[in-house]
Amino acid sequence: MTVLDTRALNRATLARQLLLDHADVPVLDAVAHLCGLQAQEPQEPFVGLWARLRAFDPAVLSDLLIRRSVVRTHLMRRTVHLLAADDALAWRARHDGMLRQRVLGNYRRGGARGGRGARGAAGRGGGGGRESPPRDNTNRKRKQGWGG
Repeated sequence: MTVLDTRALNRATLARQLLLDHADVPVLDAVAHLCGLQAQEPQEPFVGLWARLRAFDPAVLSDLLIRRSVVRTHLMRRTVHLLAADDALAWRARHDGMLRQRVLGNYRRGGARGGRGARGAAGRGGGGGRESPPRDNTNRKRKQGWGG
């Protein structure tokens, strides 16, 4: 068995991620090969593929998104990723338990709705249907009761 030194391992990692040389592969094949790309912001996969593919055409990725051949979805650590549609269900099934646990955990703790207590009520508009107080009043209350 061949043991790679640090430099060889780093080069192999870059090659596997299509970052060593610009690859001559279609966009969909590149997305599938990479097992997805981070896509928190819509433009991120465009930049990521532009850096990896020799003849990247943004219109091709746009078309794949429109046809739903690639999809953006929450996966690892609830991060949005761009995946080949064929891979999305398999990846989602693998991560579904963790995603549900994290989302439901936030609701149980009140984190998804602004937290508990006065701060959470203020963040949720817990004023019983009243309009929000003027900004200067809000800042004064924050400084008085919530430190700052």
